[in-house]
This record gives sequence, C-alpha cells and structure tokens, in this order.
Amino acid sequence: MVNIPESLTHTDLAGFWHAVQSRLERNGPESRGRMRLPHLSSTCRLTLESLTDKKLKTTVNLEDVESGLIRLEVGEDLAGALGALGFPVSDKRSKRLAARDAAAEARAAARAEADEWNEPWVDEWFAEVVRTGLLAGLTTNEAVNLVNSTRRVVETLATGADDMNGAPLSRVELAAKLFGSAHALDPGTRLERAATRALDLLVPEDDGRGPWERAGAHFDLVSGPALTWNLRVASDHVLHDAVRNSNMAGVPFLFTQLALREHPLQGDPRTPVLAVENPRVLENAVQQSSSVSVVCTNGNPSRAVQLLLEQLVDGGVDVRYHGDFDAAGLSICSRMYDAGLTPWKMDATDYERALLVAEAEGVDLPFDKHSSGATPWCPDLQVVFNHQRRIVHEERLLGEILDL
Repeated sequence: MVNIPESLTHTDLAGFWHAVQSRLERNGPESRGRMRLPHLSSTCRLTLESLTDKKLKTTVNLEDVESGLIRLEVGEDLAGALGALGFPVSDKRSKRLAARDAAAEARAAARAEADEWNEPWVDEWFAEVVRTGLLAGLTTNEAVNLVNSTRRVVETLATGADDMNGAPLSRVELAAKLFGSAHALDPGTRLERAATRALDLLVPEDDGRGPWERAGAHFDLVSGPALTWNLRVASDHVLHDAVRNSNMAGVPFLFTQLALREHPLQGDPRTPVLAVENPRVLENAVQQSSSVSVVCTNGNPSRAVQLLLEQLVDGGVDVRYHGDFDAAGLSICSRMYDAGLTPWKMDATDYERALLVAEAEGVDLPFDKHSSGATPWCPDLQVVFNHQRRIVHEERLLGEILDL
C-alpha cells in the first residue's frame, strides 16, 4: 500500500494535480518540461518546493515533480503517482493516436492494393471509398481484403460470368460463389457498397438499370413482385389464362421480374392502366370488383414493377399514376413521369381541393418536414405544397382515384 504524505493530498493542491493531469492527457503520459503554476496558497507552494527541492516562481519543471514523487515512493513515474493521488491519467489520447496511426496504415495498405488494379477509374473509386467511410474501423488486413474482394466481384462480372444454366448470375449466387456466404453482398454491407460504386464506374452508361444489372448480375428475380388487378393480357400470352382466372376469382395477380423477363407483356393500348403508390387503393379496387386495371408500386417501385410499367408504356398503353401528396410521394411521381406515365389527379388543384375537404371535415393533416422537389407535370404543385406542407395520403382519396 502506498504511503502518501498528507501534505500532498491537501485540498489546496488539487488544482495543481489536476493541471498536471490535463497536461499529460493532452500531450501524452511521457510529456514533461516546464509548466505554468496555477494559483497556490503559501502552504502548497512550500509543499511543492520541498517536493522538487527548488525555489519556485511562476513555473515548475515536471521532471523535478516526478523525481520528488518517485523519491517519496508515491509512484514509479509521474502518471502512476498522479493516479495514486486520485488524478489518474486517461489513455484516451494515446488510444486516439494509436487508432489514427492504425487507420493511416490500413488506408495506405488498401491504397497499395488498389494500385495493383489496372482500371482507369480506380483512383476515383478509392477516393470515394475513403470519403464515404468504408475503410473506417477496419484493420489493415480487413481494408486490404475489402479492396481485393471488390476487385474479385468486378473481374468476375467483367468476364461475363453466368450461372450453371448460362443465365445472368444473381448477386446472392455470386456472393456464395466468391465468398462462401450468400449474404456477403447484401445491400448495405461494406462490400456491397464498395462493389456497387466500382460497377457504376465500370459500366457508367445509365440505361435505367442499376449498376449490378448493367454489369450482368441481378439481386433476384422473384422478390418484390408487381401487385396487379384486372390487368388486360393478350390472349396469346402464356400467362393470359392465369391472369384471367385470378381476375375472375377476385384475387390480385403477382408478376415477378422473372416472369416479365421471360414473357414480356404487351398491354392493350385501348385500356388505360392506373398505377398507384399504396396497396389499399388496389385492395379497394378488388373489393369493388372495379373494371379498372391497377398496378401497385407499393412505395418506391421494385425492379419488377418498373419492368412491368416499362413494358406497358412501350406497348402504347396509357399508364396513369397517382400517389401520396407528400415530399416522398411527389418524388416517386416525378420518377414515374420521367418513365412515361401520366400523373393522374396529381396537380395543384387536386391538392388544394384535398386540403379544403380535410379542413371541412375537421381533420388536422400531418405536416411534412421535407420540401418537395420539382413537379414538372404541374410546376404550381411544388409551390403550393411547399407553402402548405400538409400531407394527403392516397387512402383519403379512395372515392375518386379509380374514376378514370
């Protein structure tokens, strides 16, 4: 047990010990040299002069303080003695410096690995990997592995890899093939984010598909199907009977991306199709046995929904779109407009009428903290919405949406 002289634990000396503690935490536990003295009582000054065996003025040499504390066996060094006196020196700075050095080492090693990659865009890719924090917290081996794994993904797809049946490779299959886990390239993982950016640079032409599809890999072809009701399908189409039977049974029909790729639809140009954002609108059409053909995007449209709408528009079908009057819904509507759909009852007049109805019914509509982007099909809508910021969900408009 350390036998600490009572004079060193005097409350008047707390300010001095705290100042030394802060100095070591700021500059490192090995920091010494002279330090300006805080205000000291005459008693404390005498204590420090006795400890250092020096006459003190405005500063004190920390080496002298350390020597005195070691002589009195308070600690083996200055930091240890401070801990014994109740002022332990935190190693946060040392850890922070060590982490910084480790990060720099990992980044340098990853950069060296990237330099072995003979791609003209690798500098741009690596800069973005660093900027977006994909290397943050990785060890040197992990950082190098991220670069190497990304390179394996890109080079595998660049060679035109197919599955065992000669079909385009799925992303989950690619992950299992290269890394042993079907989830290695799941959305949001570091590797998926790094590889997505690399593939975007590898095949930069934006043809409406994502970078993975452009490079020859799809995520999967059966999830996120397009929910439809009463869709007209040509009599010679392989799915005609299935869709007709589903309609007759009062059951919505699901088109997978796989089905749409293998058997593209050619809709009836004489019959308009209504695309809506929310499943409840389609559900309402089913419950009413509505003759309207409806496709539900279910929020942001999946690739299957996008593919179905593309095929309908390309076939000359008048596809109309309705969604929520909120910033997110107007953003989706804008994308649908760019894809060739016609916004349906989605102009400024429709929005203002919905606000008046809510007011008359005493309904306090929720406020949207986000502003709307451009609404090119009706520029006034952006102005009115950003002034009001009141959200009108499709479900409040069920009575009029299906009135084509």
